[in-house]
Amino acid sequence: MATPVPGLRRHRCPFLWLALNVALVGATLGVERTVVPLLGHQVYHVGSAVALTFISSFGLAKALINLGAGRWSDRIGRLPVLRLGWLMGVPMVALLLSVHAWWAVIVANVFLGANQGLAWTMTINAQLDLVTTSERGLAMGINEGMGYLGVAGATIASGFLGAHGHLLTRPFWLICGIVVTGGAISFGVIRETHGPVKPETAPPRTPMRQLFAETTWTHPALSSMTAGGFVNKLADTTAWGVLPLYFASQHLTLPAISVIAGVYGGVWGAGQFATGLCSDHVGRKPLIVGGLLLLAVGLAGTAWLHGFGSWLAMAALMGVGMAMVYPVLNAAVADVAPPENRGAIVGVYRLWRDGGYAVGGILLGVLGATLGARGSMVLVAALVVLATGLITLRMPETHLSP
Repeated sequence: MATPVPGLRRHRCPFLWLALNVALVGATLGVERTVVPLLGHQVYHVGSAVALTFISSFGLAKALINLGAGRWSDRIGRLPVLRLGWLMGVPMVALLLSVHAWWAVIVANVFLGANQGLAWTMTINAQLDLVTTSERGLAMGINEGMGYLGVAGATIASGFLGAHGHLLTRPFWLICGIVVTGGAISFGVIRETHGPVKPETAPPRTPMRQLFAETTWTHPALSSMTAGGFVNKLADTTAWGVLPLYFASQHLTLPAISVIAGVYGGVWGAGQFATGLCSDHVGRKPLIVGGLLLLAVGLAGTAWLHGFGSWLAMAALMGVGMAMVYPVLNAAVADVAPPENRGAIVGVYRLWRDGGYAVGGILLGVLGATLGARGSMVLVAALVVLATGLITLRMPETHLSP
C-alpha cells in the first residue's frame, strides 16, 4: 500500500480506532498499578526491595523491545507489530491467573513489557503517520491521553475488584477481557498506516548505531529529551511501586490507595488532550520544563504532607506535571526525527525513557531499604530537578508555531 496523505480530519476514523486501541493498552497496564505492589507485600510476603523487581522486569523488556520495534516497523509496517503486541498479552494472562507464585508475576511482567513496547509504540508511530507536522502535539496528546485514561480507569477498577481478599483473581480476569478486546480490534478493524518505501526512491538509511548515538548523547535536542524521559519514568516508578506501599503503611485501605493512584493517572490522561494541542502553538520546551518541575514538587509534597486529602492533591499535581511532559516529549522527538528514521529514533528514545522503569525498580528497592519511602521520594524529586536544569540549558525549541 502507499503511505496515506497526512491529515487528522482526513483520517479521523482510523485515528480514533487507534485511540481506542491505546486506551485498552493503557488499561492492561493500569490493572497492575495498585494491585501488584500490594500482592507482593500482602500475599507473597516479599520485602520492598524484592517487590519492585516486577517493575524492573517490565521496564527492561519494554525498553529493549521499543528499540527493535521502531526499526522493525519502519521496514515491515506498523500493523504486524501492533498485533504481535496483543499476542504477548496471552502468556501474561495465563501466568497471572494460573500460577500463584512471585516468580510468575515477574515473568508475566516481561510479557506485559513486550505488550506495551510493541502495541503502544505502534499506536504512536501509526498516529504520527496519519497527521501533519502541525498536528503532532495534538496527536500525541490524544494518544497519551487515551492511554492514561485507560490506565486510570483500570487502576481504580482493579482496586475495588481486588478488595476483600480477591487480589489474586478478579483484577486479572479484567486484564483477560482487555487483552481479548484489544486483540480483536487490532486484527479486525485497524489497518496499516505505513506503506513500504520503494528501494529506488528510498533515502539512504542511517546506520542504527549513528541514530542510537545521536538520540542518546550527541544531538542536543534528542539527548535532552532522552534524559527528560528517563527521569519522567523514574518518577513514575516511584508512584507505581513506592507510593502504594507507603500509603498502606499509613493505614489507607486498598480502595483509597486506588483512588489516589487513579486521580494521578486520570489527571495525567485527561490533561494531555490540552497540553499536546497547546505545544503546537506555544512550543514544546516550556511545557516540558514546567511539567518536570511540577512533578518534582508533587513527589516532595507527598513525602512531607500527611493525610488522604493532601496526598490526593499531590497526586493531582503530579498528574498535571506528567500531562505537560509526556505527550510533548513524544511530539518533540517527532519534530526532529526524519520520516524515514522516525520509528527507529522513537524506539531509541523510548528505550531510554522506559529504561527508567528498569533502573528505577532496582534503585528504589535499594533506596527504600536505606532511606525509607519518604527519603526515596525526595531523592527522586531532586534528580528530576537536575534533569530539568539540563533540559533548560541544552535543549533548543523543536517546534515553532506558524
